[in-house]
Amino acid sequence: MQKKNKIIIAIIVVLVVIFGGGYFYASHSVARHVPGHVYQYTSVSGNQSAYMTFAKSGDEVVVTPSKSKALKANDSQSDFEDVYHSESKQGTWNYSAKGSKLTLSKSQDGKVSLWQYNHVLALGKKLHSSSFTYQIANAGQGVDHKSTSFKQIE
Repeated sequence: MQKKNKIIIAIIVVLVVIFGGGYFYASHSVARHVPGHVYQYTSVSGNQSAYMTFAKSGDEVVVTPSKSKALKANDSQSDFEDVYHSESKQGTWNYSAKGSKLTLSKSQDGKVSLWQYNHVLALGKKLHSSSFTYQIANAGQGVDHKSTSFKQIE
């Protein structure tokens, strides 16, 4: 093999390792990105927003249409608990972040609804999911193959 071919192959191998490692890190770091942060979620149709404040420790999350409430919940642990309990009239929210999946669950009136965001990539201050599955109490279940993004605002 000529020296030029060896150099080209070495460069290709290095690029594959760099980009492959970066993709692996981005696709398996959602659990490190969400705790203690506020994210803005925009619906697939783009006409609704919700704000999510993830607890610094534990599995609770405040989900609210109010940006100010979401930001207040991130100020301190006691503020988080106050906002979480005030929002619990509409149900309590919890989350699980493992590997490349982010799962949100809402418990209300003894019924649980789940949203699982699949293939989540954590890229800077954004989380991007290529699809999500859902199981909504009294409404059914399914898979939506539209991409979804969460933008970190704090």
